[in-house]
Amino acid sequence: MDTDDNLSNDLLANLIRKVPLESPSDEFIDKVMTGLEKLPEPVTEKQPYFTWLKSSVPYVITGILLIFIFSSSDIPYLSFINGKEFISALFVNAFQPLLISMKSLFISKIFTYSSLIGISVGFLFIIDKFFSRWFAT
Repeated sequence: MDTDDNLSNDLLANLIRKVPLESPSDEFIDKVMTGLEKLPEPVTEKQPYFTWLKSSVPYVITGILLIFIFSSSDIPYLSFINGKEFISALFVNAFQPLLISMKSLFISKIFTYSSLIGISVGFLFIIDKFFSRWFAT
């Protein structure tokens, strides 16, 4: 039914005109506002220091490895710097005890077998995580 059809009836039109519109009480807004719950404010949680440190370790190791590779290679990346040989010799001499101990470590059969097992386990773990995420419902 349309509103115009309702107003065409004279009796109904007279009733609508005689009855005033009701206004809400003065406390209506206050009662409605107290009934509404406040939304919780989003809280930004700080990540612990260990999480930040753990996420930055691969980048630091990769950077050190790249510095070592570039400093000991014959790639002409530092040809514009005078004294490249001095920088390379200084870097290699500074880390010579570490390099010697790493060489003896890599020759060890215990390290070789444990690293082979560790790499295999790590590779299987990564594959498991990839496929469990891929096929998860």
